[in-house]
Amino acid sequence: MTGKKRIFAGMGILLGILVGVQGTAAYQSAYDKAVNIVTPGNISSEIGEDFPNPPTIVPDKDIDIAKKIWVSNNPSGQNQTGTDCYVRVAVGYSNSDIGKAVTMKNTDSENWIYGDDGFYYYKKILREGESTTQLCTGFLIDHARVEKKYWKLLNEFQIQVYQESVEARPFDNYQKAWEYYTGEL
Repeated sequence: MTGKKRIFAGMGILLGILVGVQGTAAYQSAYDKAVNIVTPGNISSEIGEDFPNPPTIVPDKDIDIAKKIWVSNNPSGQNQTGTDCYVRVAVGYSNSDIGKAVTMKNTDSENWIYGDDGFYYYKKILREGESTTQLCTGFLIDHARVEKKYWKLLNEFQIQVYQESVEARPFDNYQKAWEYYTGEL
């Protein structure tokens, strides 16, 4: 290759590189503004409890605890919007030995179903702004099933309520929704 051909070839390569770099820079710096008209769904479900005065604890008598439990789906977020959802509730105890003596009173088995995973599932869609029916009206501690060594702990005993919720759409029942989100049920 002669000197002139080398110069022209070098200039051609250099020109190709410059055009490529400028084209890439122009492409990467060009943009348009767009307004996002889609808003994320908000599920703001929360536990509701009506827990009047705690009962007087007498170790050798059954303990009747009035405690109503439900879940509400309240609008939230910047736009105060909500999303229809399915909910589930788990009930736990601060002391599992005392918890063995506890039974739920008046469980609503028409709208709630107990699953093998320890959760109570609300069978209906919980719409925005609505609440579930009461899961139960209280608890009963059978004193005969509590070992005497735990009687002194009865005053500190707590019933703990935990809830989860998932978006209802596109599912037509609670089982499909929870199976999709948890991979179980």
